[in-house]
Amino acid sequence: MTAALRLLLPIALAAVAAVAVAAIVAPPHTARRVLNPDDPIAADGSMIAGRAATIYDTNPAYGAFRQPLPGSDDPHDIEADIESAKRFAANARAPFRGVMKTLDWSLCKTGRHALLLYTVGDYYNERGREVGRFAVRGPNAKAAIEQVWSTPEDRRIDDYVRHAVQYGVLHKTELPDRTYPEFARTVADVQALGDGCATAGAR
Repeated sequence: MTAALRLLLPIALAAVAAVAVAAIVAPPHTARRVLNPDDPIAADGSMIAGRAATIYDTNPAYGAFRQPLPGSDDPHDIEADIESAKRFAANARAPFRGVMKTLDWSLCKTGRHALLLYTVGDYYNERGREVGRFAVRGPNAKAAIEQVWSTPEDRRIDDYVRHAVQYGVLHKTELPDRTYPEFARTVADVQALGDGCATAGAR
């Protein structure tokens, strides 16, 4: 073996070893992962799962990670838990008292429309979440929580939201049914009359 070959051999062996280590350490190439329903919105802004997590799923201050209630379906057990549910419902209704003063094209303006969407989304998200948490306990708990969310004020909110969709001030697609099933159920039979905000051109 010549001196030149003896010099090149260690270099070649080192290069081969480096390639082998890189192949072991480097993560294998995988196809783009579809989002889990509880994953946040993708970095590119897409919502591959069809239901990207909202702040109410990821921020404990907004009720995220609230587990199904462990109590029984006995009316005495339900009564103790329903008081806190009434407070959640009252907090969700409160913003509507200002919003419901208006139902016209002014709600098409960017700032006011954003407030409308936030208020509607927050209310129906909380209502659906609470009904779901109590429903797993049994029929008595389900009936109790549905009564909490069936006050005259709740009926006025539902009526206001249906009219907002009917007038085209609010569109069903702005609050996806997979994320807001309670909203989707409420407006399922409502048909928009015309293009609403698109026609007004106020946004």
